[in-house]
Amino acid sequence: METTENHLARLKSIHALASLMLAAAFSAHASEDGVKPPSSRQVNQETLSCLHPGNCVNSFSSYGLEALAFEGNSEQAMAFLRATLATFPEATIINTAPLYLEVIFTTTIGFKDQIEFRIDEPSKRIDYRSRSKLGLYDFNKNRSRMQDFSASFKTVTVNAQKDGKN
Repeated sequence: METTENHLARLKSIHALASLMLAAAFSAHASEDGVKPPSSRQVNQETLSCLHPGNCVNSFSSYGLEALAFEGNSEQAMAFLRATLATFPEATIINTAPLYLEVIFTTTIGFKDQIEFRIDEPSKRIDYRSRSKLGLYDFNKNRSRMQDFSASFKTVTVNAQKDGKN
């Protein structure tokens, strides 16, 4: 019998593959009829959706939470993310790609929460999803974490801009 965690991981992989296939289909079809392929923001919105809003927040549909804004290129945005994560000792980076970062935050009582960041360079924004790996309700832990993370990210980017001007 398959565990819930394995099932969810498999569903996530299938969802990501379907999103990529959809993007490829739109791209191939666009040259034929002039329809534009989906933007990276549209792909991010689909990929970072919250299936259970009681234990998940994201930068698209969670009221009061906005994407992280940055200046510069995607490499600089990734550097800002990594610098911000370094201020959170409970964070462990588990997967990385040029425009993607997956992190596990472990709470003081051992719960694990997954945060995914996707950099959208044309829009100068970093979209994210923060969700609990266990349970259907998180007592607003993901929301408060992302509010704290956003504030820290702003501090890191402001300090980097100040250092760059001096």
